[in-house]
Amino acid sequence: MSPASSVVTSRGSWTRAVAALAALALIATLSAGCGSEADSPAGSGSSGSGAAAGADDASPGVTADSIKIGYIVPDLGELQESLGFKTANYGGADGVIKQIQASVNAVNANGGLNGRKIVPIIKKYGGGLDNPEYAESFCNAFTQDDQVFAVVLEGQFQNNARPCYFARKTIMLDESLFAQDQKEFEKFSPYLWSPSWPEYGAYLRTELNALKDQGWFNGSAGVAVVGVDNEIARRNITEVVQPFFAANGITKSENFFVDTANIGTLGAGSSAALTGAANSGLDRVIVVGGARILPIMLSSQEATTSKAKFAISSYDSPLFLQDNPATIVDTTLTGMIGFGVLPAGDIRLDPAIPFPDPATPNQGLCKQIIDSAGATPPDGVRPNYKEGLQYCDANLFLKAVIDKAPKDLTANAFRDAAWQVGNGYSSAVTFGGSIGNGQYAASNTGRVLVYESTTCLNPVSGKPGCFLYRGGNVPFATN
Repeated sequence: MSPASSVVTSRGSWTRAVAALAALALIATLSAGCGSEADSPAGSGSSGSGAAAGADDASPGVTADSIKIGYIVPDLGELQESLGFKTANYGGADGVIKQIQASVNAVNANGGLNGRKIVPIIKKYGGGLDNPEYAESFCNAFTQDDQVFAVVLEGQFQNNARPCYFARKTIMLDESLFAQDQKEFEKFSPYLWSPSWPEYGAYLRTELNALKDQGWFNGSAGVAVVGVDNEIARRNITEVVQPFFAANGITKSENFFVDTANIGTLGAGSSAALTGAANSGLDRVIVVGGARILPIMLSSQEATTSKAKFAISSYDSPLFLQDNPATIVDTTLTGMIGFGVLPAGDIRLDPAIPFPDPATPNQGLCKQIIDSAGATPPDGVRPNYKEGLQYCDANLFLKAVIDKAPKDLTANAFRDAAWQVGNGYSSAVTFGGSIGNGQYAASNTGRVLVYESTTCLNPVSGKPGCFLYRGGNVPFATN
């Protein structure tokens, strides 16, 4: 198999409403990142070897009785309400800050981080101001002015962000649903960690297997693979998707790459990919890397005539697709099958997944922590807890790791302690998992995700059609 590859640049007829898509893109930064990572962080050492510059030096932000932790909170102001889009309501930035403080207080009340109290440094990140200079100003503030030990990243996706924290010897707990694979984690080792989200290579292998098992490829005339135009997506298309196609007799496919750096290139590239798929007779479409491509693609004029079936993943903002029929071409949702790890972003009501889920113990713990502090998000429903649960994940991960680390807390000591945690930590916002030697991402379990067009009622739109999980937990594929 030798699928063709083309970088999408033509604009075409890509918008149903430019203003609506721009707003969609901004709102989606809360659940799927934009931009692309730099090719290599300055001063990086051998992958996973602890050779990164300064990784054995004394860490910033650590005293005998406290550790400074930075938290970035995306602030979209009144945008969500004013535009009328149906999205999760986390209670605004101020509500999320209360939820962060609740889990900080809970950790501090239970021994802190190996006897040290968390000193939280919380900063709002204005979504409408996002640009490289703005992102760098936050890195400078956290690492130079506040000198934090670690920063919890959410909604900061400019390509200079992670290299900046890496160069400043600052641990990153990345809580953004942004596709990062093992090589990406190793590139930033020992500073980059994901307490909640998966290692993307294993996730993608499992998604492809789920699509095969559910018959999504059956009868296909060919598959369009639409990837973020960055090295992570390109690498996973080459190393995961193409070998899967070859092993399963899928001989007709084509790759399209979309520049997701801004709404113009994102919209033009997404529409051109859909046009290219149709012109090539490809009737299956899978997005690799997320980055808001699918929501934008399915809001385009080209989507109104598309006959393709689309794959769905947690990286594609399923609830946004479900709950915005005025923006999304809803006929494109029919036949969607894929794989999900994020109940608060994948589904709304599903009798198979209660909330809190007793099979995910930290979910109940984090919900109780938030509720007991009077920080319950509006309506107290699962999607509205997403932000609070993932910040709780970050704090519980810090505790699980640092409780095992020596008092002389270096970046390498943090890494070595993390690899000893095993089942001592499990995500509250996903289906759980563990972390062991050589791993930087904790979640390793999900479920088949499908769009049921007739068997359930969407409680937001009041119309038939919603995403549900099918079957039980599925451990990630290893090859």
